[in-house]
Amino acid sequence: MYRIIASSRMFLRRLTLPLGVVTVLVGAQGCGFLEAAGEITIGEGQIARVQTDLQWPPLQEVLGDQVGTQATGDAPGFPTDLSDSTMAHVQGLMNIDGECRRTSTVAQVAGGAAQLRNLTVEIINCGSPDRCTEYCEGFRGMKMSARVQFQLLDEEKAKKIRELLSDKTSPDAIVAIRGRFTKLLFYQLVGGVKEDIGQYFETADFGLSSEGGGDDTVLIAQRYLARISAKTPQRFAFDNRAEFTIKTKQGVIAAKTMWIEIFQRFAVPQENLYSVQLSGGGVELDFQPEFVISALEVAKGQL
Repeated sequence: MYRIIASSRMFLRRLTLPLGVVTVLVGAQGCGFLEAAGEITIGEGQIARVQTDLQWPPLQEVLGDQVGTQATGDAPGFPTDLSDSTMAHVQGLMNIDGECRRTSTVAQVAGGAAQLRNLTVEIINCGSPDRCTEYCEGFRGMKMSARVQFQLLDEEKAKKIRELLSDKTSPDAIVAIRGRFTKLLFYQLVGGVKEDIGQYFETADFGLSSEGGGDDTVLIAQRYLARISAKTPQRFAFDNRAEFTIKTKQGVIAAKTMWIEIFQRFAVPQENLYSVQLSGGGVELDFQPEFVISALEVAKGQL
């Protein structure tokens, strides 16, 4: 469902397009850059870049009134300072309450740009094999997911991309939808320093869906997270057969204003729950969405 894309810088040596088409493409480079034979990448400058320190909501917002009555000592072993609480303490509170799943939505995203809204965090208690079985599927520990809405294309950007293409352009002219990542870090604050908590996960993934969900598509699996850094940026592409990819291509061709949802999910096994705190934690994101378009289709739109 995901693959790493290797960039090619040898395009001009392999290009065999007619001279007239080459001339048009050179003029079109202001709206993208030539990356491989017959392809143009539309990304930086044309599509909003996601750069955010997406902080988890305060524990009070996730667990609600339960924290106010239990966090002051009624729950055995629970710290009086919520900033010291771990996922093990959260699991203990949820055990007392008898619920296995809690969800919280924050309209104004802390650390987010104007293109981000409606952060939803979900915590699932998988401490008992008899509880929340439809979500836990045999896993023991705690699961957490976060979803945030992101404006992929506003009206102006959608119109500019559409102007590159001809009226007869098919969604298949978009040969790939992908992201170029320079940071994807799940963290917690330890002594004021951000600590990577990926080491405590049993599973983790990152992906996107259409606004409203229903077509979640994983882009990055856990084994690739450690490869991403500012010095070693990584590109990942969506499966062209995925429902999300198909819908997004259709939206681009129709020049629609488009909001999508970014999701992150991870599972912390029972033995690691005391090692992970929620308060002060979050995920740092820095990635550039990209559309890879057939250069011939761009040429048709310019002629």
